[in-house]
Amino acid sequence: MLAQANSNQSVTLNIKLTEELLKLKDKNQQRLDDDIRDNRKPADLIKRINETRAKNYIQLCSIIKKHGWLTKSLVGKDGVDAAIFVLNGSSPQLRVDLLPVIIAATKQGEVSRPDFAGYVDRLRVDAGLKQIFGTQATIVDGFLVLFPIEAEEHVDSRRKQYELSPLAIYVRVLESQYRLPLIKSTGALTNKFSDSARNSVAKKTSADLFEGQTIDEEAVVRIDTNLVSFNVSVFSKQLRTQVTTLTQNDFTVTEDGHPETITFFAAADAPFDLVLLLDLSGSTSGKRKLIRNSTQRFIEAARPSDRVAIVTFSDTANVISPLTNDRAKLLASLDGIAEGNGGSHVWDALKFTLDHVIGEKNLERRRAVVFMTDGVDNALASFEAGSETSFGDLLETVRSNAALIIPIYLDTEGDGFKGGSVKRDYQNARKTLTRMAEESGGLYYKAKKIEDLEGVYGQVIADLGKVYSLGYKPTNEQRDHRWRTVRIQLPNLPDLITHARPGYYAN
Repeated sequence: MLAQANSNQSVTLNIKLTEELLKLKDKNQQRLDDDIRDNRKPADLIKRINETRAKNYIQLCSIIKKHGWLTKSLVGKDGVDAAIFVLNGSSPQLRVDLLPVIIAATKQGEVSRPDFAGYVDRLRVDAGLKQIFGTQATIVDGFLVLFPIEAEEHVDSRRKQYELSPLAIYVRVLESQYRLPLIKSTGALTNKFSDSARNSVAKKTSADLFEGQTIDEEAVVRIDTNLVSFNVSVFSKQLRTQVTTLTQNDFTVTEDGHPETITFFAAADAPFDLVLLLDLSGSTSGKRKLIRNSTQRFIEAARPSDRVAIVTFSDTANVISPLTNDRAKLLASLDGIAEGNGGSHVWDALKFTLDHVIGEKNLERRRAVVFMTDGVDNALASFEAGSETSFGDLLETVRSNAALIIPIYLDTEGDGFKGGSVKRDYQNARKTLTRMAEESGGLYYKAKKIEDLEGVYGQVIADLGKVYSLGYKPTNEQRDHRWRTVRIQLPNLPDLITHARPGYYAN
């Protein structure tokens, strides 16, 4: 096959074989489209994709065994593209074995540059290596998950070199195709090969081959890191049980399993900055009374030392009041909340709030965003464009910001449009709001009517009052941009549980 790829010999076009290959590819795409249209669960989607790939792989092996490597002369450009598509869903070991053939065929112009990029990424992910071009994602827990990218700051230059659109545009295409929000993976990759095979893949597909520069993942500038700080909520396993004041010695912290020494600790009565972010898009028009009432109650429940801001949004965000502890001014600003009616740019609004309203990270004051919304961003809805910010980029901002995100889900499902696609929009909305709460260490509430929030205002303020701030200087001093998993526990207080963001990037 390597000889075939290098020879560039002309043979008679096999139309029947070409049609067979195209049928394999089209069958895969048609089944995916049907499953998405039928609103199948994400777990079923990935299962059926794998089943189709397995069947196609068997047929492709039979074709290659009979005809050898498939060139443009034999099956045309479309036939070669279809073969690469099926091959990418085949056995990882077969793709390792065929890598020299694919490289040779790409040099001869037999394999397109975008297809080669996808082949390289798929192979590297299976070898437990970061991908080069950012073409590979999977489905986990109802989210599209983009596998880690080597030296991501250079990814768009590589993508351009291999005739791929910028990563941000590709992410939107994936979200639109699968009707699922995309996030970036923080977990470790699993190697499916032997160490020798992995090393061979790493050498033949290293990043410097694609951008004319050496990028050594280990050769990172090493400098002392600043203090890493976390907000920790503490709850009793027994409902309505008062949590007594805790001390620094009650807590333990581990980073990637390594014990750390707590060097900063703030008690639960430290003040906080609270931004009330209100969804005034058309889909929440039936919840205006609930939104106004809730905003007023939060203002009244806040403590004298706490500062509150109000931001509203539909397709744009508007600061109704910046952070202030002037309660009279805040209550008066409620008159400036318009009825609102328009698109829903949920992700843009939260990104704007975190970047421009919540203020700089400060160990003396805690920060939180109470996010009153149905969570449906038009970017994932079927009827119009939405946020410029992708959910994946927003989640990265949440992960690095250290502010608590406290969504209050306004249940508007059934108030307007109906149907399978709309049902998925709301499923996605709830998943994204829950994920933001989990990643930030915040809590998630649900409200359909005013009565559903009775007691929530005081509870949220009380929960913020139970939040402890602690910090430590990591034993691992490398600023390697990698994700560090952090666990904060109360080992000698088994009746209490902690809730905090799950880690941070060592930037």
